Formats: sequence, C-alpha cells, structure tokens
Amino acid sequence: MRVLLRVLSPPLGLALAAAGLLLVAEVVWRWAGRGPLTGVSLAGWAWTDRPVALVGAGVAAGGLVLLVLALTARSSEVPLDEPAAGVRVVTTPTSLARVVGHRVRAEEGVSGASVTASRRRVRVRVTSRVHDEASLRPRLLEVARSAVEELPMPVRPKVSVVVLSPKDRAARPLVPGEVR
Repeated sequence: MRVLLRVLSPPLGLALAAAGLLLVAEVVWRWAGRGPLTGVSLAGWAWTDRPVALVGAGVAAGGLVLLVLALTARSSEVPLDEPAAGVRVVTTPTSLARVVGHRVRAEEGVSGASVTASRRRVRVRVTSRVHDEASLRPRLLEVARSAVEELPMPVRPKVSVVVLSPKDRAARPLVPGEVR
C-alpha cells in the first residue's frame, strides 16, 4: 500500500498544482478584461449544473480512495522494548537484517548471505562452497536466532535459514532434463 501511495502522490500533486495554476491564470486573465483564457467560460455555470457535480464527485471519490490507502498503509517499523514509560523505540527492517547478516557472514564456511527482515520474520539465504546444508544450517540458525534474541524486542520474529551449497547439488540425483 505504501508503494501505491508513493506512486500516486506525485502525479496527483502535479495535477492539482497544474489545475490551481490554470485557475489563477484564468482569474488574472479575466481581471485584465480579456475573454476566457482556456476557451471555457465559467460565468454561466451554477453549482447545481451536471459538469460541476461530476467534477466534484470525481474529486471526492479520488480523495476518499487516497484516504483509505493512507489509513491502511502499514508502517514498516520494528518495535523495540520501551526503555522508560512514554518512550517509544523502533528500528527498521533493514537495520534488523544488517545485524543478523553481519553475524551470519562472520561464520566460518559462509561465502555469502542475503537477509530480509520484517516485524514477523527474518529470512536468511546463505551460500557456502565448503559445507553442505545439513552441517551448516543448524549452526547458522542458532547464530541468527541469538542475534535476534540479543535485541530488546517485545515480540521475537521467526527466523529461517536456507543454505545453498554446490555439495548439496552434487549429492542430489539428477532430474531429467537438468544439466550440471
């Protein structure tokens, strides 16, 4: 939802700014004693006319859609324990992923790691050229869990670790059509 808001906000803001500038230019042009600038005369229109009502309904519907999107957009903050009453402390999922990734990459046998984190889950994908998944995964799972447990978090996210190793690919049987 937050991405949708970020995508919709600039074009809608520019459209409203352009409409406002056009309205100001129209008013100034009329005050100068000239005819309508845009070719549309607003002098004969009343609030009860159909085009005015349709434009108003469209603007109201668009505003309502944006309001619903903004209210349902979730924050991507990860809450931490409050150090004192009335003090709220949060971190970002990126920071949480960096902490876990730093600890996992420091382990022996890890050639690379990719970590994604959210408020509820930490996913670790590790590549290793030395160890297979059966020998490396339990150790890395413990390291990742201890990194999360050391943080002052009221609710601990689930931690999952996947190890990708050439040794695992060599040990598994060849699937028909697969080339190694």
